[in-house]
Amino acid sequence: MKLVGQIITSMMEIATLDDIHSWAASSVRGLRGLSVHPYCRQNPPRPPEPLILYEFESCPFCRKVREVLTEVDLEYICRPCPRGSTRNRDDLKARGGRAQFPYLVDPNTETELYESEDIITYLVDTYGPGRKALGRLLSPLNTTGALAATAIRPKGGRVRPGLEDRKNPDELLILYNLEISPFCRKVREKLNELNLDYHVKNVGKHSARRPELVDRGGKMMIPYLVDPNTNVEMYESDDIIDYLEAAYGSP
Repeated sequence: MKLVGQIITSMMEIATLDDIHSWAASSVRGLRGLSVHPYCRQNPPRPPEPLILYEFESCPFCRKVREVLTEVDLEYICRPCPRGSTRNRDDLKARGGRAQFPYLVDPNTETELYESEDIITYLVDTYGPGRKALGRLLSPLNTTGALAATAIRPKGGRVRPGLEDRKNPDELLILYNLEISPFCRKVREKLNELNLDYHVKNVGKHSARRPELVDRGGKMMIPYLVDPNTNVEMYESDDIIDYLEAAYGSP
């Protein structure tokens, strides 16, 4: 029994260290990816079709785009493209001509873009208040911060061996997400590792989508995973990670 207690304590310490590690990456980004822009609070963009983002979690340029997607309060389909993901990387090569990330597809305007800064400008101009010249001028500083966050926590950049070309389940998983959240990051890392596409519903601070989450789950807490394939819905990042591992950890 003593040995069992020691094992449980060690596992709890590992989880705590993992949370602290993820918090450290969040702290480098300050307030980016936390709150919805005041303009989008008054004018929440709700295009008929969700945008699509080819990206991977540890990519600093993808991180910048994901932050802006939270800030303009947009939901999107994530097509993870970590190293080893032959399915999504091959799809992107056929679509855009090269495996370069991030890559945004907006079916509402028939727009497709490489280059994080071009994507950010498009998102803010199309769905937000318009990008100011200062934002573009400060982009190198923003990139430096994103690179630092990746250096601190480079997880979510590689697919687990054996899952390189896995098929997605019949229906996409749904993740209620806050980009800056260290707990959401842990779940996104696992989804990248397992090579699973998923539907991101951003619920940044002041998001008009927050009542939807409260109505669905009963409280405002993130992350929140919905798996329509198994009718599972759950809070708590570690519980979600355990579920994903049990349900999708094997080919």
